[in-house]
Amino acid sequence: MAEYSLSYIERNSIMHRLYPLTKLVWVFVVAIGLFLYQEPRSGGIMLGVVMVMALVVSKVPLRTLIGSSKLIFGLGIILMFFHFFADPGNPVYRFGPLAITDSGLREGPIFFFRLSVVVLASFVLIWTTDTRDLMVSLTKAGIPYRYAFAVFLALRFLPLVQREVDAVKSAHAIRGQAARSGLVHRFKLWQRYMFTVLVNGLRKAEMTATALECRGFGAYPDRTYVKPVEFKASSLMLIVVFVLLQAALIYFERVF
Repeated sequence: MAEYSLSYIERNSIMHRLYPLTKLVWVFVVAIGLFLYQEPRSGGIMLGVVMVMALVVSKVPLRTLIGSSKLIFGLGIILMFFHFFADPGNPVYRFGPLAITDSGLREGPIFFFRLSVVVLASFVLIWTTDTRDLMVSLTKAGIPYRYAFAVFLALRFLPLVQREVDAVKSAHAIRGQAARSGLVHRFKLWQRYMFTVLVNGLRKAEMTATALECRGFGAYPDRTYVKPVEFKASSLMLIVVFVLLQAALIYFERVF
């Protein structure tokens, strides 16, 4: 489950066959619409639509979505509870010195959907897009291949970092270091996790840089690619459908 949460999942789905750059623009369209919504119901509808896009249109396994739920919804839930207590307004519920306000109850879910849906859409992009194809599509859009390759490396290293964290956790569990559950102990464990991951990441970055220099990366202004990535006009339907959906949700918010 963990190995797939931040890496490409090979499937034969409609979303997989779309042009990579179109899916990247789709994520931005979803994000822009979420920041224009003024009602939580619109964010809830968009969450349901993107969930359908992930499970039905993209054929992402349900266990992968469940395994990634902490990353997708964790920060959104924290942000929602923060707005419950931080937004000014009339107190509705009190918990000692803290009070949940009516404005917080309205704004909290809006911010939850803003963050969670954008993260989920970004995960759909990662799950359905080969990083090499995305790099090629970026270069075809006029971005220098050096910068496109930087995007490729960032997406390529995400699953590697996740595997490093899982390996360090397993190593600590075998040695009995994860048996205690105190907050101070857990904080120290995460310090060790991050230090180990940082050191291993620097090693991988150094090896990658050495390999690029040996292959003469950047010596020529243009590059050739073994696997062609061709743009199809039908891919634009994804953007058109979501622009219309966003416009409809914003319109119904203003009217009703």
